[in-house]
Amino acid sequence: MDFLRRPIWRVPLVLGALGLVCRCLTYVLGLTWGLIQRARGPGPDGSTVLTTGYLSVIMAVISFLLFWWAGWRFLRGMTRRELFWSASIMVVVYAVLLAAEQISQHVFGTYSLTVYRLYALADGNRWVDQLFFRLTGQVSVSTVLPSIFAPYLYLIFGRKDQD
Repeated sequence: MDFLRRPIWRVPLVLGALGLVCRCLTYVLGLTWGLIQRARGPGPDGSTVLTTGYLSVIMAVISFLLFWWAGWRFLRGMTRRELFWSASIMVVVYAVLLAAEQISQHVFGTYSLTVYRLYALADGNRWVDQLFFRLTGQVSVSTVLPSIFAPYLYLIFGRKDQD
């Protein structure tokens, strides 16, 4: 357990936990949103249409607030050097996840459920994806790349190195 208390593991642990919390909130909000739409009843043509509506925007705002709160709460006392190396672990993890996603889609022609489950670690960065999606109006690898580097935003909470 002493191994996990080292500062280098703090950003991966915080972002991993944040991602799991955001994934659970997404499921709860999605279920609630679907129940609300079903409760409205069928439309004029007799069919019930379920849409995501503003759910992605709501979840992006929640993700943004939780991302910054977690950084303020758990990472504030670290030096910038410690934060950089700790955040670099998550950048590598996110890059490997993106590469695995692209490989599974292009080589196997399907989306890997294992990659989907591991992407729960990256759900805390959803707000960056949504921001670039709203700015560009498209979903592509180029709009996802900035979210890979989102852990480096925690450097603003670091204190200057005492060398």
